[in-house]
Amino acid sequence: FVDPIPQALTLTSIVIGACVTAMALALCVRIYKEYGTLDAREIRRLHG
Repeated sequence: FVDPIPQALTLTSIVIGACVTAMALALCVRIYKEYGTLDAREIRRLHG
């Protein structure tokens, strides 16, 4: 018999990694729409 736990954990880690990447990309898109740049110094200057 084959133990399915390692395969399930591997698949779970891949899905979690994809979700984290998607959230980071969505955050970058939102910041770009709001400020027109992704440069942290420029965002700080515009914000405040």
